[in-house]
Amino acid sequence: MAKDYFPLKEKTRYEYSYKSSEFDGEAIVFIDILKVNKKGDKQVANVRMTFTLRDTNVNEYKIKKDKKWVITEDGIVIGGRKEFPLPVKEGIKWDEYPDANEIVSITDKLSIKAGKFTDCMKVLTRIAGGDAGTAVRYYAPGVGYIFEDYSAEDKTCKVELLSIGNVPEEKKKEKK
Repeated sequence: MAKDYFPLKEKTRYEYSYKSSEFDGEAIVFIDILKVNKKGDKQVANVRMTFTLRDTNVNEYKIKKDKKWVITEDGIVIGGRKEFPLPVKEGIKWDEYPDANEIVSITDKLSIKAGKFTDCMKVLTRIAGGDAGTAVRYYAPGVGYIFEDYSAEDKTCKVELLSIGNVPEEKKKEKK
């Protein structure tokens, strides 16, 4: 069976550390997969991103996954993007103007704060075709997006998975 590098599991919370040249300090970002609707070969997840640095910003968006693509409408480093084509194969290339992307490995090992991961997919992005920098991101099978090192002319940043858990239950307001 093919490895799932971007599982969409309802009520799953991903906690990330985010450091960027755009701000001082370390932000904590929660990506909560709230609900997943499945229709045939297509899945659409309703996602909430909570970004905390000095203030807290909350944004909701969708992640779409079908037989051909995993597409996020928003994200931590840049807005939405085509994460990668399906099925996953080493050497697959795709352009998302002005950037050029390639799956350069599906056997990488990575040791980060969230743990040790094997058989990771490594995606290399040449920003503006390589003229403006590069980004490398990793996806672990059965886990998803675990690490990104983004180095462009206008900013540098690192995203690292810290933990995976359950979305906390909403507190019910008591009636008086």
